[in-house]
Amino acid sequence: MFVIPTGDALVDYIKDFTGSTNDAEVKQCIFLAELSMRNVELPALRSDPYAPENIGVADADGYISIPGDMNKPILFFKQGQPGGQQSSQTGPWIVYDRIGDRDIITQGMIAQLYLQPVNVPAVIRGKFSEVADKYHFLPYIGEGDLINLYYYRAWPLLFAPADDTVISTTGTVGSISGAGPWTATITGMSTTTGLTVGDEITATAGTGSLGGGAGTYVVATIPSNTSITFTATGGTTPTAGTVTDVSITNQIVESNAVLQTWPEGYVYATLREYYIKRHNTEDAAVYGSKFDNAWNQVEDQNNKGKWSGGHTRFTSVWQPRQYRQYNIK
Repeated sequence: MFVIPTGDALVDYIKDFTGSTNDAEVKQCIFLAELSMRNVELPALRSDPYAPENIGVADADGYISIPGDMNKPILFFKQGQPGGQQSSQTGPWIVYDRIGDRDIITQGMIAQLYLQPVNVPAVIRGKFSEVADKYHFLPYIGEGDLINLYYYRAWPLLFAPADDTVISTTGTVGSISGAGPWTATITGMSTTTGLTVGDEITATAGTGSLGGGAGTYVVATIPSNTSITFTATGGTTPTAGTVTDVSITNQIVESNAVLQTWPEGYVYATLREYYIKRHNTEDAAVYGSKFDNAWNQVEDQNNKGKWSGGHTRFTSVWQPRQYRQYNIK
């Protein structure tokens, strides 16, 4: 278990430490702290380059769209694919180095001069860069080519709105009582796992509904793993009958990879922002220094290649060897 497992626990910790009683003020300081941590490079933020969702497929122009959760590229590579989506284990693998967008455009003008390796069991060094909202590669890649994308992901801020979570695809509303607010049951659910008392829920109406209008529907009890009771406040009376996609709604982000693996960053940066807001420059400087030291330890691991996914030398370790028994076209 983490020392500070959730955003609410972080708020409580800061309040206990500082003596504050203002939740909103502490959350504002957490938000300011997060803005200073957006570019942190932690192992927990790295993508899996072999996962299907992180393998880019080239379009008709040989470009790949930049992933929406991209923060910073680490390494891109092509697994011996001479064209199409058929992978070849005989090589060559191409490891792409990142260059500037102006460089990729100017070097693309002489792309026909690039040697195209054929049947060489080696790792070849290529180049890539961002132009507009797509990645461009040299040597050029063809439509349907697959590129493994290894990168640092962006991370969700605490207390930001989170997507609704579907709990059960089925359910039947019944046993309605009260005159507003109302209490009703939902039975025949596929599961109640993930629900807790106090969660706000929605459901797609079928022959029944949770209610109509601007109502609010909150889980009151969970008597079994296939049924719940809920209260409906506002709107109109719930309707008995079937519903689908019973979901938790109005959720907020309560945790993320940074809080889970680097809580000291959250604590020191939040305390720095809190004391800045309180015009306590001495304490702000103390926790600002602690935050800088914690950040520098992360950067030190990256600079040594322990966390950054590889070395940081300017020359590639993947220089192609020249084998006379293989042909280069």
